[in-house]
Amino acid sequence: MNKEVISALTRGTAFLLLQQQEAGNFEGQLSSSTFPTCAYAWIQLVRDEMPDSDLIDWFKTNQREDGGWGLDTANISNAEATRFAHLILSQIHQRTPDSSLEKLLTSIPLPPPHLALVKLAYAAFGEFDWNELNLPENALRFMKLARQLTKVPLLGKRLKPPRHRLPPVALFNTELFDALFIAEQHTLVPVFILIELNTTRRPEMIAALVDWLKGHVLSDGSWFRVNYITALSVLALIELQEKWENDEGTAEFIERGIEWLRKTRNPDGGCREALNLNVWDTALGIITLTEVHSTNAKIASLGVEETEKVKSAARWLVEHQNADGGWAFSGLSDSSLPSDADDTALGTLALIRSYAVGARSPRPYDEAIHRGIEWLKTQQGRDGSWSTYQPGQGDVGCVSITAHTIEALLAFGELDLADKPDMTREMQRGIEWLRRQIHSDGYWRDLWLAKDTYGTACAIAALVKAGLKDAPEVSVGVAWLESSQNSDGGWGEDMFGNPIESTIEQTAWSTYALLQVDPENRAAQDGIGFLLRHQREDGSWQEQCVGIYWEIIGGYADPIYASVFPILALNQSLQTAS
Repeated sequence: MNKEVISALTRGTAFLLLQQQEAGNFEGQLSSSTFPTCAYAWIQLVRDEMPDSDLIDWFKTNQREDGGWGLDTANISNAEATRFAHLILSQIHQRTPDSSLEKLLTSIPLPPPHLALVKLAYAAFGEFDWNELNLPENALRFMKLARQLTKVPLLGKRLKPPRHRLPPVALFNTELFDALFIAEQHTLVPVFILIELNTTRRPEMIAALVDWLKGHVLSDGSWFRVNYITALSVLALIELQEKWENDEGTAEFIERGIEWLRKTRNPDGGCREALNLNVWDTALGIITLTEVHSTNAKIASLGVEETEKVKSAARWLVEHQNADGGWAFSGLSDSSLPSDADDTALGTLALIRSYAVGARSPRPYDEAIHRGIEWLKTQQGRDGSWSTYQPGQGDVGCVSITAHTIEALLAFGELDLADKPDMTREMQRGIEWLRRQIHSDGYWRDLWLAKDTYGTACAIAALVKAGLKDAPEVSVGVAWLESSQNSDGGWGEDMFGNPIESTIEQTAWSTYALLQVDPENRAAQDGIGFLLRHQREDGSWQEQCVGIYWEIIGGYADPIYASVFPILALNQSLQTAS
């Protein structure tokens, strides 16, 4: 099989190199999904603009056989996405009657809306009572109690905020708001503005919320570089103009936000949730190319042109490192988008790995690497884990992020750096936390990518690289991966962890992890066979939905993932066979 693997690896690497942008970064175009497409159309309708035919056609093309729409590209209908899509299409049809739309609307199942964020859209079009959207203000006392209870082991995991009602607007003035996950804060503030403008209309509250919103706009005109959050922010400011104050400053925020939202439009007519994930894509690209380069000179040695591409990608990362030493999920050179631990871990690891390509001296990235490690050191939680943003502030330890940080610390430990801090204690605490997170059924569950395969694969890989191949958790995780493999040799699960048809990405990272433990693993060999059978002539693989933002909005497919993960798996199989 080695000859076939070499051929696939060579073609896959060549295709990946073609995905590099002129600036040096790697960037996959994320797939369209229902919530951001609806949100963009919502703004157009509020401004008395008709959504274009391409956007309407996206809804027609992406309707499922049962008449509904899914949260993402997975072929699974979702009641909330279906309700949202029906609302938008019915509003379009009311303004410009269309027989094909009328026929489509009659085919849509209409479960009652449950999700408060969908009810919000219905309220905006006069089809839901604004006063029924959020909890009464006296609920704050119970919310404070619930926050205390979440700190109780086991009980905390069972306590989740209600999805059918939003918190009271007065939450904004409390410590509870400051403790929320950063994306929740960015979502709630424009929602609170919309509710307040349509209910109690308290001047001081509106002024405070608007000041927060305008104070958190990014330099590119977006909020958090996320479609849905930016759309809600723009909608809040439009409502502010119409019902409260109309000034040129607010109008400018609106126009810049809408201009940014246009950039999330995809060629298929829909919208993607984030503009891009170019920091992660670039870091993964560098890590993949350098691993291939270091494996076997006869097939993996990069030429001068390819080596320069790796270096240009590394330079791009350095240029987009935040002032605090971390990296954000999407590159902005002014540090206005907050750093997160996953992009910082992989960005730091990528710069370390880039030294494997070409001469190691002089080493231009030592300072950036050192700053990335220092940032990670400050972000470790008390329990030893790393979370996405601020540990303990509405955030929880994440399996994959902790695993990636452990890998970065391991690579950092191998570097000969002056005044290098000793990160042994931090790494050991992270390893201990990771070992404790294994589920009784044998898997690790992740927060961001789908879901148990990714968490398990990341945990196994990190533990093996840390010298714990014989740890009992590793053998249990291997057994779980073997038992969850599909009959075609691949792996697949949806965003909730339910088994589905095999995907390239999940097959690749599961195979990679199994090969780290045992090069002869039968399940891993079957996984390699799956990847070989599904590679296209141009060296690419079909991307599928494995990336997750929030379970109430959905996920995305990224073509970069469908290159780097199978390349890493194929490379690992070749490495262990040599």
